[in-house]
Amino acid sequence: MDASSGNSTVLYLEGSRPVGEREVYCCGYSPTPGVSVSAYWPHTAYFCPVCGEVWGRAIYQHHFSYSPIPKNSWVVETRRCVKHGDGTFLTGQPLEHTSHKLLTRELLALLENYHD
Repeated sequence: MDASSGNSTVLYLEGSRPVGEREVYCCGYSPTPGVSVSAYWPHTAYFCPVCGEVWGRAIYQHHFSYSPIPKNSWVVETRRCVKHGDGTFLTGQPLEHTSHKLLTRELLALLENYHD
């Protein structure tokens, strides 16, 4: 990808196991010539309030080189793991440009907790 694009690949890990990825648009250029803008997109750690574990992570790999790119910046999102809730990564997220591996993982996590 072009170093001036505003795209990133988000890698998702459950524990230490990679479970898929998706492409997202993070930022772009200002209409003012020579001025670039960037959004703040930190990595996310998913914390289960029931068991107290950090069960998942979303790690951004930016395909652009302009500032500000967060360095070692993390946010913690409280979301129950698969054992104590639905354990999904993509709640409220657009699904375009999402790997089949991650979509399959999300479906299986939802089905695991589906009760008739």
